[in-house]
Amino acid sequence: MALGHSRAKGALALAVFLTGLAAHGGVVQAQTLAVVKNSPQARPEIAIDDSAKNPSEAASALWRAFIWEAIPPEWLTDSSKSTLLEAYQMHEWKPFFINARFELTDAAHQLKARMNQADEHALDPRIFTPEKLAALLQRLDQCRIALHNIDPQAADRLARFPEMGSQDFEEGAHNPMLPVKVAMESSQPLPAAQGGGIHSEAFYRDAFRAASEVDVLLTRGFLRYSDEMNPFAREERLQALAGQISLEDFVRGLAPAFPRYKALQIALKKYRKLAKEHPRQPRVTAASIRPGESGSHVRDLQLRLQQEGFFEGKATGSFDAQTHRAVEAFQQAHLLTADGVVGRSTMDWLNVPYAHKAEMISVSMKSMRESQTRRYDTYVRINIPQFTLEYIKDGKVKDVHRVIVGKASGKRVKMQGRVMGENQTPPLSSSIEQVVVNPRWFVTDRIWREIAGDASDDPDYFSRHGYVQMSSAYASGAPRVFQEPGPSNPLGQVKFEFPNAYAVFLHDTPKKYLFDRSRRDFSHGCIRVENAKKLAQTLLEDDANPASERFESLFKGKRPTHIRLNEPVPIVVEYMPVSSFDGHEVVFLNDVYGVFSEASLTRS
Repeated sequence: MALGHSRAKGALALAVFLTGLAAHGGVVQAQTLAVVKNSPQARPEIAIDDSAKNPSEAASALWRAFIWEAIPPEWLTDSSKSTLLEAYQMHEWKPFFINARFELTDAAHQLKARMNQADEHALDPRIFTPEKLAALLQRLDQCRIALHNIDPQAADRLARFPEMGSQDFEEGAHNPMLPVKVAMESSQPLPAAQGGGIHSEAFYRDAFRAASEVDVLLTRGFLRYSDEMNPFAREERLQALAGQISLEDFVRGLAPAFPRYKALQIALKKYRKLAKEHPRQPRVTAASIRPGESGSHVRDLQLRLQQEGFFEGKATGSFDAQTHRAVEAFQQAHLLTADGVVGRSTMDWLNVPYAHKAEMISVSMKSMRESQTRRYDTYVRINIPQFTLEYIKDGKVKDVHRVIVGKASGKRVKMQGRVMGENQTPPLSSSIEQVVVNPRWFVTDRIWREIAGDASDDPDYFSRHGYVQMSSAYASGAPRVFQEPGPSNPLGQVKFEFPNAYAVFLHDTPKKYLFDRSRRDFSHGCIRVENAKKLAQTLLEDDANPASERFESLFKGKRPTHIRLNEPVPIVVEYMPVSSFDGHEVVFLNDVYGVFSEASLTRS
């Protein structure tokens, strides 16, 4: 295939090339690449392109050789690096972050700044190899200055290496070589500049090589950064690399746009600072602390509240009205009952180290970046430890509902490859396809075993509670039952169905009083939602569903009515340890399922 092949042919060639790698195995391919690198015959003719669309853009076909040389051989047998090869192939093996004068582009400077600030997003900056990048950039500066000293107008398309021969290479599974490799010795120390009369070939070689190494490392960093910041933006990422959209705008827009994400960033900075300034923060050890008490334990309480920003007064050791208000604010920020009394739950949170709180925020920021909600503008989101449902319409919160989730108690079982409590609500992603008015409740085997004891002493138990026997049977041999719609039906008046491997769903409940509890894990795994009728009505109206006009009338009867949505609404159930209700103040959530401890976020 000729060197001037089109993008389409190039993409096809790369696909064949990668297929060949998989078919022949890593060792053979590494040997093949070594032959390409070291063979003096592997010197394809490289055309010189003097007609760049933009004089500042890298244009020379010589980039193909040097970029190919800069790619580590082992990457050719690493499927995780295939995106980088695909990107360069799409870009016709021109650099992404280097211009025609071997300088960093504006996009490169912005990417560098973003990677240097990675810790603001709870990312480890070391994953972008900053020390290696700094060394390569220093080398590039030396090479570029030396080149421009002998030729102030030096640009990539002016370089010519006359000794290169010509040879065509066939690309394919049997000969997986790209015709872009120039065999050259490793870099030597730069010769001293001798004025404009010196032959510039060596200086151009060094500049091309140094710039290519920088570009490969920056491109790898760009791919890693975009994956970490938004794993759902891969199509836009390729468009940015292909020049179809602005690289700068793409990098700038990678962070989640949720207001709560910005709130978490601010909180992360705060708690990292607290952890550094107060490595031995005061511990509150009393059994309980109430208004009116005084002593060193109250002073320790005030100091802790003061450090976290809840108490602005002087630590007097007296539990006064100001201290009482500070405790209430602390409790609200930790989703506790705000009664102003320091009990066991409040005490536990008061003694969580600041470094652990910072780590909890980091976990939440990562979860937010990886949340399936980023794929949609309209969706239902449930955060399990927050006991809250949000209905987002066109990117804005339209409704908020309190929910009840699965109980933390129960034996540990393995479901869908995950070990969890048998009653716990699982994180999942699906779409609400159907709303059921006046639903029947089909009793599961596990719940049947729970109610069988009550029924054994009461022969009229099932008939009195509206249960109907079915023709099938439980494992015990007893006939399966379902409960007709009615005031005692656990599903209430509305059920929302969405396909999932755990057989859980969203539904109403007759036990409305449970929504007043601060901790709301009472179900067997399904999610009970407050004001379920209102949520159903809203979904139907936004769906322009004809059933919305007769919605209230459907509840007058007792027969179940199944209403399919014209457009299913995505639903995402998550477990995020720290969140924000208003995008300003963060809320640390009750770890109902002990997930934080399993993630080594133990409280000490």
